[in-house]
Amino acid sequence: MIGKITSGRSFGGCVRYVVQKDTARVLDGLGIRTADVERMIADFNFQRSANPDLNKAVGHISLNFSEQDKLKLTDEKMLEIANEYLDRIGIKDTQVLFVRHKDKSHPHVHLVYNRVSNSGKTISDKNLFHKNANVCRELTKAHDLFLAAGKMHVNRQALKGADKVKYEIFDQIKHAKAVTKNWVNFEQALKSRGVEIIFKYNGNTQAIQGLSFSKDGYLFKGSEIDRSLSYGKLNAEFNVIALDTSNFPAGTKEPSTKPNLVNEIRNHIQFGHTGTSVLEVLLQSELPTLATEPEPFIKRKKKSQAKGKSRGMSR
Repeated sequence: MIGKITSGRSFGGCVRYVVQKDTARVLDGLGIRTADVERMIADFNFQRSANPDLNKAVGHISLNFSEQDKLKLTDEKMLEIANEYLDRIGIKDTQVLFVRHKDKSHPHVHLVYNRVSNSGKTISDKNLFHKNANVCRELTKAHDLFLAAGKMHVNRQALKGADKVKYEIFDQIKHAKAVTKNWVNFEQALKSRGVEIIFKYNGNTQAIQGLSFSKDGYLFKGSEIDRSLSYGKLNAEFNVIALDTSNFPAGTKEPSTKPNLVNEIRNHIQFGHTGTSVLEVLLQSELPTLATEPEPFIKRKKKSQAKGKSRGMSR
């Protein structure tokens, strides 16, 4: 089970997208009338008006399950899991629309929720993405759903944007580890495949605290790609205490990613996602009933004042 979270500003675009698909089936609606699309949109927008300063009031989550779970996932079972997911992740006391789609080979359900609660307060999205990964793992085990043995079972062809790049980096690291025995050769092997290693240093010293991998404008901490790819675990695997010249055999070159180069790379990395899905376009559409024009929809991503902060996404 995997959850994908987005947010935007147009309930009209989002609701029409999830409900008007040929294979769509409305499973339930909390706090909204489900008789037709226009009533759903009107109910969402009415509650939204209680907190007009929240531009991105539209919450959307797609819960995706393995093809192996098709027989288990009746509408009732999927709705049960979706409600439990919302409760555990902390989305409560608000309107929610549950719509199942059958346009893909794997079972999945769309949840449209109002980030303006029933009491008019903003439902925080702080730590939502981190909670999402943990809750999905917990529910997969709790409901005896299919648990793929590692990343090798992930359908690479279905991935897009940051997810696609993350798995490309994982595959390239796996190949590089198989043909190298030290940090220097490991770095060079990855560089030849378009992947840069960026080390995090302790202040102005050469003591390394962690590392990230960058490719195609995306930056991920090693542990975000896979738990086995943290600096500590990789370093232990290469049997090297620290990345400085004293740790390298005579005649080898020390890594090129010194602090000044790290900063240079980070200054050029752009964290925007590539491509725009149909749902994202719809979420961007204007909402005529708003008094002021909200900011354009963007896929949520972690932000930091310091450039080069890694994006978070977990499976």
